[in-house]
Amino acid sequence: MIENTENYLDDDALTLVGRFEEMIKAETLYYFDVHEFESIIDHYIEKGNLLEAVKVSNIANRQHPGAISLQIKKAQILVDREQHLEALSILKNIQGIESSNKEILLLKGNIYNHIGKPELAKKQFDKALQVSYENREDLLFRIALAFEQLSQFGLAIEYLEEALELDEEDSEVLFELGYCYEKIGEDDQSIMAYEQFLELNPFSDNAWYNLGIIFNRMGNFPKAVEAYEFTLAVNDQHSKAYFNKANALANQGLFEEAIKCYTEYLEFDDDHASTYSYIGECFEKMDEYEQALINYETAIKTDENLADPWFGMGLILMYQDKIDECLVYLEKAKNLDDTNSDYWFALGSAYARANSPQKAVQAFREAIDLDPYDTTYPITLAEYYHQNENEETAIDVLLESLAQTPNCPQLLSNLAAYYAITGDIKSSEHYIRQAIDIDSENINDIFIQFPELKKNKIFTKLIKANQ
Repeated sequence: MIENTENYLDDDALTLVGRFEEMIKAETLYYFDVHEFESIIDHYIEKGNLLEAVKVSNIANRQHPGAISLQIKKAQILVDREQHLEALSILKNIQGIESSNKEILLLKGNIYNHIGKPELAKKQFDKALQVSYENREDLLFRIALAFEQLSQFGLAIEYLEEALELDEEDSEVLFELGYCYEKIGEDDQSIMAYEQFLELNPFSDNAWYNLGIIFNRMGNFPKAVEAYEFTLAVNDQHSKAYFNKANALANQGLFEEAIKCYTEYLEFDDDHASTYSYIGECFEKMDEYEQALINYETAIKTDENLADPWFGMGLILMYQDKIDECLVYLEKAKNLDDTNSDYWFALGSAYARANSPQKAVQAFREAIDLDPYDTTYPITLAEYYHQNENEETAIDVLLESLAQTPNCPQLLSNLAAYYAITGDIKSSEHYIRQAIDIDSENINDIFIQFPELKKNKIFTKLIKANQ
């Protein structure tokens, strides 16, 4: 049996709509009472036909100029059409007649919300709560949604928490609480709300999926995978769950399982280029370079404007010492996205190996400028200067970076090493002390990077004396 697609309206309402449209065609005027006009207006609002709703409203207000409910309907239509100031003018006029009308207060609250005045909106909503003696929980939920829709998540949480006090097992409230806490970065609170929701609705794939996103953001990848598995157990057509599960597996180094999930995701999503690129990256991390290259090439053929597979191809060719070829791919990746610091860093490394010092330094500098907080970049550039027997410039690079990240033990220990190499023992000791104060356990790792310093008795004594 085929269901009526307009089941939100009863037969009487549809009859009224038909009669109204007949009146318009006949270019005459029929009488409708206030409730009948409200039904007709609701029909057009729910259909999204706001122009027709305006037409009905204008006729309705001419027939019933004193009907407050019809003026409220007109204001509602104006709000839906984003004519907020006109709607507000109507509501202010009729509020003098019905100052405690809940619907007027709620509409005014929505308008203030939409025009960027959330505190005024809150005052109107709170007044509506004061004059409402029934269905308080439902009203709190409606107000919360009004704030949530405009990303006022902190305000939404206030009303949701109050609603939850009235019914701690209201699943709708719990779900929205989980969502709002997630949006403001209160991950523990969000998890708690979603878990309470799932106790009541264990077959909600969306709740399991949202939970997975939060665990993933927290770096708890095993719990993220578990949540995505529940998502798929409930709904095996939830495509993004395959993708996110694959990412969470890859983040744990479980690349074979990740590849399987990415492959399943290919059956759902049209963005095959990105997915093939991720598969290529997994093979790359497994040192299966031929398979990685195949998937990167497939990604490029699918979308030649996607930068990541060009970058991945470039890295593998660099690992294989095919520097000239590697530069072609890395330059392409950089040209497609010149704001990616990793691309510039890889280019710097490739140009260094190609004996192009000017281009190498320029690329390393670009990487540092784009992400001054990633200390790998300045440490590598300093090492490049050191390899070219230019320790003073290496020190300058690290001192510049230290201004951005003053408590990085790797920067401090590298500075100590370069000062020791240049014979500035006082400065070397100064930075050794700082590095040890922050991380005493790993200070000896500096000898892995600078094995020649094992033979420097002064430097080794400085480390032992300060440990």
